[in-house]
Amino acid sequence: MNPSSGMKRISVLMAAAFVDMMGGAMIFPLLPFYALHLKAAPWMIGWMIASFWIAQLASSPLWGRVSDRYGRRPALLVGLSASALGFLVFAFAVTPWMLVLSRLVQGAGGGTTGVAQAYVGDAIEPRDRAKALGWLSAATNAGVMIGPAIGSLATNLGLAAPGLIAATLCL
Repeated sequence: MNPSSGMKRISVLMAAAFVDMMGGAMIFPLLPFYALHLKAAPWMIGWMIASFWIAQLASSPLWGRVSDRYGRRPALLVGLSASALGFLVFAFAVTPWMLVLSRLVQGAGGGTTGVAQAYVGDAIEPRDRAKALGWLSAATNAGVMIGPAIGSLATNLGLAAPGLIAATLCL
């Protein structure tokens, strides 16, 4: 494989992993404000956080099966599209349950981390695989680190802005 082709693929996978985890983490500092705005009960905040991770946990094996059957790229594209849909629901949520639903959809769409890792296994030469997986992991961690800051800053543009920005990044 052409080394520049491999780096291009890794860059795309890194971007997808970054966006996935950024979306998962961006709502953490926003939850108290959204909860007040939508008059959510305190226990709902826990569901808003947990629903993303529950859906991601449940969907990961399914995404693996889908990617084995239909290919890595189609699975990643469908996953990112589902995440974008979840972010749009988040942007326009008018009830606490819509926020939970949005987080479930985001998490289900974002359960493609294993698919991205399998893509690395398929596309990168064995001698470069560990390095590529390291970069993929770094992008995931960067998304978790930067997500809360992006979500907080985006609210300066309105409550819908974090969801709209994340949806745009997914596409």
